[in-house]
Amino acid sequence: MEGFPADNEIQAKIDWDAIEALETLADIEGSGAVDVRRISGTRRPAGTRLTLSPLRRQWRDRDRERFFEEVATLTPPDVLLEPLESVLASPHLLERLTVRDERRAGGFQVSYRGDLALSEGDLPAALASASWIIEIDCKKEERRLRIAVTPTRRTLAEYGNAEGFVLDRPLGGNDPAVGFQARILQMSNAQWPKRYQGVRVYYEGFRVLPYGDPRDDWLELDRDYRSRGHQELGRLRSRSAWNLPAGSEKEGLAIQGNTAFFGAVLLTRSGANELQMLVNREGFLPGDQFTFIEETVRLAIDLQVRLRYATTSEVKQARQLVGGRQQRSARRAAAGQSPSAYLLRELHQTAQTALTNARTAISAGRSTDARNQLEQLEQTLGSATDLSDEVTSEATMFRVLASIGLEHAAFVHEVRSLSLAAQTLADTLERLANAERDARKARQLRAIAVNAKDIRERLRRNAIYLADVTGIEGRRRRSRQNLRERIERVLGFFERSIARRRVDVRIDVSNTLQTPPLFPAELTAILSNLFSNAIKFAGNRGTVRISARELDDVFQVRVENSGIAVDLATAERWFEPFRSTTTEVDESLGQGMGLGLTITRSLIDEYGGSIRFVPPSSSQATAIELELPRR
Repeated sequence: MEGFPADNEIQAKIDWDAIEALETLADIEGSGAVDVRRISGTRRPAGTRLTLSPLRRQWRDRDRERFFEEVATLTPPDVLLEPLESVLASPHLLERLTVRDERRAGGFQVSYRGDLALSEGDLPAALASASWIIEIDCKKEERRLRIAVTPTRRTLAEYGNAEGFVLDRPLGGNDPAVGFQARILQMSNAQWPKRYQGVRVYYEGFRVLPYGDPRDDWLELDRDYRSRGHQELGRLRSRSAWNLPAGSEKEGLAIQGNTAFFGAVLLTRSGANELQMLVNREGFLPGDQFTFIEETVRLAIDLQVRLRYATTSEVKQARQLVGGRQQRSARRAAAGQSPSAYLLRELHQTAQTALTNARTAISAGRSTDARNQLEQLEQTLGSATDLSDEVTSEATMFRVLASIGLEHAAFVHEVRSLSLAAQTLADTLERLANAERDARKARQLRAIAVNAKDIRERLRRNAIYLADVTGIEGRRRRSRQNLRERIERVLGFFERSIARRRVDVRIDVSNTLQTPPLFPAELTAILSNLFSNAIKFAGNRGTVRISARELDDVFQVRVENSGIAVDLATAERWFEPFRSTTTEVDESLGQGMGLGLTITRSLIDEYGGSIRFVPPSSSQATAIELELPRR
């Protein structure tokens, strides 16, 4: 630690080996085991430098990691003190955070050097990963409390409806006179690195244990996360007179544990002078001041939970509403009818019935009944308009793809003809090779025959795949299909790319597992889009893992791959049209158009299912999971 210039310097050397050779601590004096010298007039920066040598044993990576976990948050990490303009679209509360009472210029800085230096890889990309920023500024002299909860640019990009909130109010008469600041970064779909998880307390710029340690739940976040339920947050409900954002009976489900938060509570002597540390410096004595700090920090976090739930629940409720509607339609529709087509016909019949009933009521002079029927008709037509808009927007994008599909349907016959021609050519070349007396020419003819057979096999494989997708049988009737057989059939189309890239593909799917009723062409398209992405991004000598299982109500398929990880916080954007990141052209994987996941989600939405990126298993980088209702 280095700070402002000092007039005097004290150098101390402790020989622990010599101390251990003594019988009692009283023997240290005069033994030479401890040497202390005072040097005047140095004017060197004040502070403490510790040098450990020689080490009794060489530190292993595990030892270094344990050391880093202890010291990485000894002082507030710089990332918590940096300006926020790069991640926030709106002004933030704290332009400058007060870490300590700086009576003299210079301050303090802690640096780790040599083998114990913290590398860039040990520091979190905190601001870039944060979803919400929580800031607290409690002014002791002004007796005023301000709390700001703000969505980051990342959150606004994913949820355009996200809104922040600023609480600005005087402290109550019963509130203790205490001043402090805090900044906490929240992450929605992942966890902070282990050593930075939790909200820590700093007094005059140095960490106060145990607050924020992995096993210390001083804000009761982990406890509430384990017991969360359908309930409005109690701290916010008790302060309903503060004009806080409206709550919800289910917002308690959105509570997160300490792993989702990375933050610092900054205390100074002047702001929190009545706080008393325990004798062993392990925390503060219980009292009104620290209780006020605990409650205020937790209040700010609960406010963030409420705002986040309001932001995401609107989108989730909309998807659940559509998903439930499509599930009901999928159960009722005939085997040869799409759920959306059935739903439109059902809405049409409901509208006709309401119109007939309204006419009957008008003829009989029952104006109230007629008005009720007309209101029902209006709601039904509104639902039909919404569904029509959804279908039309997709149809506009897919029409070109559909026209290409028609060309494929015609082209599949040409592919089969070419496949037969390639086989005939191979047979002819082999006969010529057998009749050729010149050994060199015979070898050449046989090599050409092998290439012709390879061309024939590739054409046959493509013809089978195209027939599955564009053939009449593939879209005539929905049926339960053997998933493993369909997976192996689709993977056959990518066989050459898998072999060239040396990708290890493993299938963990039972031979008896049956899908819910689907059109075969739909299942082929879904699997093709997922597999092509996984193989493409697994990288050379990468891995792809395919698994599936049946749960109580859903049929679940997961595809994982090695390579570069997908950021779960922004993963939804990859379902948007034309979001491809590849320019490579592969003979079977193709060049990404950015429509594969868009089409896949559309097909799954048709049945009221879901598809999303999820945390991968430990050996993989990316995982995508789809679920379909079992019935």
